[in-house]
Amino acid sequence: MNVKELLHRYEAGETKFTGISLSGVNLFGADLIGIVLNGADLHGATLIFAYLSRANFRKANLVGTRLSGANLNQAWLSGVNLSNADLHGASLQSADLRSANLTLASLLDANLMDADLRGANLSGADLTGACLRGANLREEKRMYTAKLRGAILQNVDLQGADLRGADLLKVNLRGANLRETNLREADLRGANLSGANLSSAFLTEVNLMGANLRGAILKNVKLERAILSEADLTGVNLQGAVMPDVRLSKAQVSGGNLSFARLNRADLSRTNLREANLSDSDLIEAYLARTNLMGANLSNANLTRAELSTTNLMGANLQGATMPDGRIHDTD
Repeated sequence: MNVKELLHRYEAGETKFTGISLSGVNLFGADLIGIVLNGADLHGATLIFAYLSRANFRKANLVGTRLSGANLNQAWLSGVNLSNADLHGASLQSADLRSANLTLASLLDANLMDADLRGANLSGADLTGACLRGANLREEKRMYTAKLRGAILQNVDLQGADLRGADLLKVNLRGANLRETNLREADLRGANLSGANLSSAFLTEVNLMGANLRGAILKNVKLERAILSEADLTGVNLQGAVMPDVRLSKAQVSGGNLSFARLNRADLSRTNLREANLSDSDLIEAYLARTNLMGANLSNANLTRAELSTTNLMGANLQGATMPDGRIHDTD
């Protein structure tokens, strides 16, 4: 079918074009709202600035398709092959992208608010500046997880998104907005989160081993049982963070703000907390073997039953702190 015939039949009221071949066609700016193209072959087609809201593309072939600036709001794209597609600036608000193949796709500045991306493969995709507020990328029964390995998510807006169990190994999230995002049990090993805003995010049991969180904002985050071993948290803001049973061994947290943080039973062995602010923090039963706390502020901290026998406390401020034996430290 050629473009002229397609547009003529669509304008006449026909909307179902299941399984047709439109590879390489030019539909620049076409108005095809609500069209049904299930299983259609559109690889290499041009759909720049096309109006495709509520269109049905289930299991269609859109490999290398040019969709920059297209309106795909509420479109059905489940199981679609969009690898290497250009979706720069496209609007995919509330679109169904479950199990879609978006590997190496360009989604720069794309609008993915409230989109369903469960099971989608975004490995190597470029999502720089994209908005994913309220998007669903969660794990479902450990077989329905968004794949984002190696994806570029720099400065992306993921506020409130559901990323439970997501595969984010070595992903670039530098400067991203992750406020109130659910990242429970997500794999963020080696990820770049420098300068990211994770305020009030849910990071319970997340794996951030070796991640770069330098300068990140983590105020009031929930990090219960999280793994942060060997992570770089230099200058990070963890004020009021809930971190019981967290593993921070060998992490770099020098100059960080952990005031009012709850670090009960935390593993802080060999952690660098030089000149960190731990005032009013809870460190009950924390393990601080060979931890560097030189010049740190531990005023009014609770260190009840904490392991401090090999901790470096040179120059640390312990005024008003509750020591392991229960006594209140007084410098006077």
